[in-house]
Amino acid sequence: MINFAELKPRVNTKYSFVGIEKKGGKLIFHLPKGFTQDDPNINKFDFKCELFFKLYKVMKIVQNIYQEKGYLQKNIKINDRDGVLKQEAGKEVIINDNQESIFYSKLDALDNILDVYDELKILALVSRLSKSETIDYSKIHRYLHKSTFLNNGAIFIDSIDIPRQQISYEASDIVAMYCYIFTEIKQKLGENVNPEIAALSARFRQKYIGYEYSLFSENHYSLIINTLTDALEAIDNYTALKDIDYWDFYDAVEKFLFGELDDVEDGKIWGFNNFHSVWEGMCLTYLLRYTNPCFVCYLNSRYIASEIIAHLNYKNRIIDLSKIFHVNGKDIFPDAVIISFQTKNNRSNSTLPDLIRPTTSYKIEKIKNWNDLQYYTTFKCNKYQLKIALLNQNPELENHTFNELAKFCKLEGDTLIVNSLPNQFYSYWEILDDFNLEQLQMMENLNHIFYLALKFGILSPDRFFQRFIDYVLGSEYLLKDNIFYLSLFRDKDRLRSLKEINQSFSNFLNKIMNKISIQVIDIKYANFDYYLNLGNREEIKSRSIRKQFVYEYLIQNYLENYQSTVKNWSINSEFWLPTYRKNLPALTPGTKYMDDYVKLTGVNIMKVIDSYIEGK
Repeated sequence: MINFAELKPRVNTKYSFVGIEKKGGKLIFHLPKGFTQDDPNINKFDFKCELFFKLYKVMKIVQNIYQEKGYLQKNIKINDRDGVLKQEAGKEVIINDNQESIFYSKLDALDNILDVYDELKILALVSRLSKSETIDYSKIHRYLHKSTFLNNGAIFIDSIDIPRQQISYEASDIVAMYCYIFTEIKQKLGENVNPEIAALSARFRQKYIGYEYSLFSENHYSLIINTLTDALEAIDNYTALKDIDYWDFYDAVEKFLFGELDDVEDGKIWGFNNFHSVWEGMCLTYLLRYTNPCFVCYLNSRYIASEIIAHLNYKNRIIDLSKIFHVNGKDIFPDAVIISFQTKNNRSNSTLPDLIRPTTSYKIEKIKNWNDLQYYTTFKCNKYQLKIALLNQNPELENHTFNELAKFCKLEGDTLIVNSLPNQFYSYWEILDDFNLEQLQMMENLNHIFYLALKFGILSPDRFFQRFIDYVLGSEYLLKDNIFYLSLFRDKDRLRSLKEINQSFSNFLNKIMNKISIQVIDIKYANFDYYLNLGNREEIKSRSIRKQFVYEYLIQNYLENYQSTVKNWSINSEFWLPTYRKNLPALTPGTKYMDDYVKLTGVNIMKVIDSYIEGK
């Protein structure tokens, strides 16, 4: 197994390989771009160990995705000049865009421990024949030849072999040893272990190691490896019966302890030959997980798992740009196009409200002495007087919405502490003139009718209310016989006309439309220094900026033929670049670039990796 203390981290800005390489007899750990060589943390044992296991898990996820999409061919060498495909052990090859992307996977020490895992086999071995002090008198005649005959004619039997009827942790030590190593690896991968397997691991730890020591610890690593080596030798010497199951576990443990890294030739041992596609897949997966699908106008899904793509509901997209990226008979695709909003300083903000996990809590107080035709829906929140209603709220019960919300939200007297409303609740309040991103966030969290209308793709005040009711309740419902008309849109003691309701939505659109833009996102696997180096300016213009012009041109042409409300939306481009500092947020705005034509956004690589593997 790898000794992380001896692993030498290296950041090479011109090298696309990420993983472990043997060079001059030493093991080099090539880190992804975004890390810096002068960061003292990258030399720490715990950092190298943690990053390796995270990348190991990323590789398994990516391999599954590529297998699902048909990109993956195992153990094939494709660059034979005669066109003959030859096997090359330890490698897996995918073909994409006429390029060769290779997963190097020669770490049999780790793979074998995980691959040999068979819970049923382990538990079956645990419950096999073993010594028992319990006497089964119906079978005593089978043990007379082992008995001691006493002078009084009685016989003495020390023990007999019987099948155990319950799980017992007196299993072969080779199984317990395997379970210990397996459990330690699973803990580093952040994955759960069956309690029975964990108990076997604890048994081995108690007998051979002690609870205060950990396998993947800088202070104990060499000691534990030596202890395990001695234990394996002792177990092998004192195990009389060695069946095929024994050898399965023995071989896995032996390869883990002794490995073959010292014997392999110099070269790449484990990792990703072309990390760019992996980086793109991780970033876009992160974007999808934290962005409401309705704001995603287009997404290149070639490196994204099908279950992640499945939640993109094309019917609910505000604008669908999936079919416009063609020019001169050729398809050209950005990585993602999303609807974005302007922040207070008028800079485009790709972190949509849905990209920001709602940390704000709202204190909502009920107003007791008011009802709308027996609908009790009125509340107060800060400077807003708002109404919140349950979709099927019954006015005949004269039950305040407060009582229903109390089932889902924290309660402090007559005040509800709300982070976000459940889906079956809807709200409405008048939108103030000082409308900003924070208010938009509140509209999303509290299911404001106008915010939901945007999500439904309603971008025009024309017949707004009818279209909204059709979407929520169905076309068979009457426009003036529902809780939206009778309560949420009611103005004190009078019912508003449909024209007034539509005009109110028109006023909201006027306030928000000049804050909306289309954001074209391209995932770049390069450092900030590359883009900020003036010597690279012409190359970047040729390889990247020209494509952004084409993307924006195609989008603008499409918007010109769309509803009038979106024609004036600005279109901005953004490059996502890998970066790392421990306390950085997931997304950090960079400096102005190309006269602010393109926004550079730093993406915290560790936070994106964490999100990627936690979602599995």
